[in-house]
Amino acid sequence: MTTELSRAESDTLLFESGVGVLALTDGTEAYSTPMSFGYDGEALYFQFVYTPESKKIAYLETTETATFTVYEEQPAKSVTVSGTLEPVLEDEETKAATAITENASIPTLNIYPDTAPDEFTVDYYRLTPTAITGRQFNIFTPNSEDQ
Repeated sequence: MTTELSRAESDTLLFESGVGVLALTDGTEAYSTPMSFGYDGEALYFQFVYTPESKKIAYLETTETATFTVYEEQPAKSVTVSGTLEPVLEDEETKAATAITENASIPTLNIYPDTAPDEFTVDYYRLTPTAITGRQFNIFTPNSEDQ
């Protein structure tokens, strides 16, 4: 049986999860990638580290509506956030950095071992939700009549 999570329950999972899966599209193909993120109760924030050849950035440029999913296995539940993904303006970078610092799971940066650090671009992006949906998946427990 599946039950809907309330907005408060969805927010709790977003605040407690430091990583999820970001899904983008070029209109034909989908591209998904695990991402650390921050959440401030209003928007999700990401720090993109990339090179000019980045597949993620190529898909980002053609995506009208991005989706981001976090999940937990015990108990089984998930939250999906849909909305627009856009660069954070320079005067809002502190807000983005604070949200990321407070709840992102920051992995070791090891994406291009043969690329010099000065060849990377680092930008903050914000996912402004148009929809936040959460579900909990209840484990089937047979009653005594089924045994």
